[in-house]
Amino acid sequence: MPSKGISIYSYISVEGYEVEFTVPAASILNTSNDNFTPKNLEIDSSHIPGFHFVGRFQWSVLLHGQVVASAYNNINSMTGKISGGTMTATVDFVPITTDNAIITYGFYAAGRGSVGLPCRHQCYVTICSKDNISWMGAVAPPGSPAAQKPFSRFVLAAPHDNGMNSMTSCNAFFTAANADIVSDMKEHLPCLRFFDHLPDHLLLRRLPNIVYGVAITQKKEIPLMLHLGARYFEFRPAKLLPIIRKVSSLPDKYYFQHSCIPGLAFDEFLSQQVTFLDDNPTEFVVIHIRWDGIVSKCERPSLQVIEDMLNEACSQTTQHSLTWGGRDCFAQSIDSLRESDTRLICVINAEKYDSWTAKAYATLTPEPILERFEAMNTVGQEGTDLTILQCQATSQSIKEVLVYSVLSAHAATSCLTSTKAHLDAQTLPWIRKNALDRLQADKTIVVMNDFIDGATTDTAIQLSRRRLVSEDRDFKCPTSWTDNNVC
Repeated sequence: MPSKGISIYSYISVEGYEVEFTVPAASILNTSNDNFTPKNLEIDSSHIPGFHFVGRFQWSVLLHGQVVASAYNNINSMTGKISGGTMTATVDFVPITTDNAIITYGFYAAGRGSVGLPCRHQCYVTICSKDNISWMGAVAPPGSPAAQKPFSRFVLAAPHDNGMNSMTSCNAFFTAANADIVSDMKEHLPCLRFFDHLPDHLLLRRLPNIVYGVAITQKKEIPLMLHLGARYFEFRPAKLLPIIRKVSSLPDKYYFQHSCIPGLAFDEFLSQQVTFLDDNPTEFVVIHIRWDGIVSKCERPSLQVIEDMLNEACSQTTQHSLTWGGRDCFAQSIDSLRESDTRLICVINAEKYDSWTAKAYATLTPEPILERFEAMNTVGQEGTDLTILQCQATSQSIKEVLVYSVLSAHAATSCLTSTKAHLDAQTLPWIRKNALDRLQADKTIVVMNDFIDGATTDTAIQLSRRRLVSEDRDFKCPTSWTDNNVC
């Protein structure tokens, strides 16, 4: 009988929680013992009553046996297509907060497995503690032995391209764009050449789907990323491409730029970071300003402008004094930084030892990424400030993958989402097991990922604790971290 497969994955680090995945006539119940373990279910026609072919796939989060959150999609067992539900578009995947946990999830609607993409739908659910909002204060409390160690001992979780977390800025351009603009955009977005077979007026209609598939790497607001535990943010501020500024209603200011695709405004980003730090006086944030791949016609802020914007943002606090510092902060003790109110660290084009290469990360499988991890070592960290372990693939750089994803576009078919669970199930365990043995220099390590989630942030917290307090016998691990060996 016809059926459509679904690959599932969950991560749980809060005691008492479970995740149940169900389809007609079958279910799987995951506990924390099943973390990083992909499993499979089938929407099988033989289990759907009558002459119907649509069955429901659903996940439910249970706390001590009671359902506290759920989402579903109705899936046609013959065609595999989604015919309704609450996970039909990435914008629907809004994190859910309970009394003591944050639930994140995602769904990828797979086709037939063309060009190497999965033929099975993909779904993941992660559950981490709300205590992650102040994890730095818990791992290195003020006055503790851990807080006397250099800031560089922290391992920081990072949302990849954090400023590309919505289509808001892009849509302000698309609503005013016309076919005459397409030729100009082709000059700046090489990926548009993959669609030379389309007339410009048709390509214009596809532009939102192309941008969605190429650039939208996050789906959460900055405050939620911080609450999950993210503490490192790369930002590429620049003004709008002249043609975008000409036709759009966007204010003339600096935005996160993905090549020339605008995301979050820089001043809004800084304001959100400062608000978080004002509310959480034990925490730090690292901002790394870079301009990798930014179109030259997008005007960059000068060093003085950046400093002025940082000063202005820090002046907005109402509860605690806050100032910002540069790369010298990495070598200072955590307590000394707190005592001087220097909890916002901003570096510009800092030297980094990065796992990413264009060739290795143009993949749909984890093996090339793991090979890059395996090749990294302590010697490679010399002369740098930051060591970056990137978990996400850049499958959109594979021509066939991007073209297929765009032309068969559905709101939940971005090729960026197709690899999320499959890669995390292998990259994050590797990092937990091997990173600190392979990378022993006293440098800040960053764990970066698309669609930042509790499994990624917990990984950074776990490694931070090992680097800072593994020998501190007076440290007491929060109860919510004891599951899954976070402590």
